[in-house]
Amino acid sequence: MSHTILLCQPTPQKSSRIYSDYESLDEAMSGVCQMYETRLKQENPKAADIQYDVADLLHFVGTLTDMSVLIFDVTTKVYKPFGRDWIKNQVYAHLKKQAA
Repeated sequence: MSHTILLCQPTPQKSSRIYSDYESLDEAMSGVCQMYETRLKQENPKAADIQYDVADLLHFVGTLTDMSVLIFDVTTKVYKPFGRDWIKNQVYAHLKKQAA
């Protein structure tokens, strides 16, 4: 497990920048899913059940102004940065693993 920091800027306004830290990459990818589910609940407050597929989630990640992660490398003792496309691949792998 490597400490992971998720950086996100949902809108062009700099004030929308947020970060979350997690104990592992898996937790961070769950956090991305939760971020999307929160957005869906805000957009559909009267919906009792909200469903989406992986393509919807990946599209959401693509519509954010910016998203990246910093993952702590225990060997070098520094955080390594990864961008949006890498995150999309990790989210897909995370969901695939959960479905198995």
